[in-house]
Amino acid sequence: MSWLNKRPIAHRGLHNSAENIFENTKEAFLAAVNANYAIECDVVLSKDHEVVVFHDENLRRLCQLDRNVSDMTMNELRKQRINKTNSNIISLDEMLHIVSAHVPIIIEIKNEFTPYIVERIQEILRSYKGPVALKSFNLKTVEWLIQFLPFIYKGLVIDTHTNNSEKILDMNIDFISCDINFIDSSLVSKIKKKAIPIIAWTVNSEKKKEKANSIASNIIFEKIRP
Repeated sequence: MSWLNKRPIAHRGLHNSAENIFENTKEAFLAAVNANYAIECDVVLSKDHEVVVFHDENLRRLCQLDRNVSDMTMNELRKQRINKTNSNIISLDEMLHIVSAHVPIIIEIKNEFTPYIVERIQEILRSYKGPVALKSFNLKTVEWLIQFLPFIYKGLVIDTHTNNSEKILDMNIDFISCDINFIDSSLVSKIKKKAIPIIAWTVNSEKKKEKANSIASNIIFEKIRP
């Protein structure tokens, strides 16, 4: 798993609103590739069961449209522009084509468990040759990944309120993705003693970077240069 800890991970790509480069877009992913950073992205499911690279359930925040991703087809979603720029919503297939194995990718599967998204991800990743890891807050999703995708690195996302039980120490996971505000907890100390890699998110200040570097194996960053 050395590639997972080798280079800092750009949170939702290397985005910068001042330059009209927004999260989880083609432009943010290309910027990360050009800077040689690994990439973290989010995926949700469209109405026609396509894997959409998008963080939110609803388009309000980024597209100023009060509709849920799950109520729209992938073709409808592609037509939506991010914050009135030329950037549009893309599928996981498209994102992988953009990155083309140049840098590692960590894909966070959002929302509740559904077999449609994990089975479609499994299908998409069969033909991708670059380094990829999958993670989720949802325990059922991670359990499915453990059972059906044994050859892909998989991680559990934890924070102060979610997945903070010592039961997770017995899960067959490859890494923990931990909220920087929870990283100095006793549970994380026990995770570290088990030699499970810890990736801290979201590191967006020098103070948080210093804190993460003293404990974590790697960081997911934004608004700073690691």
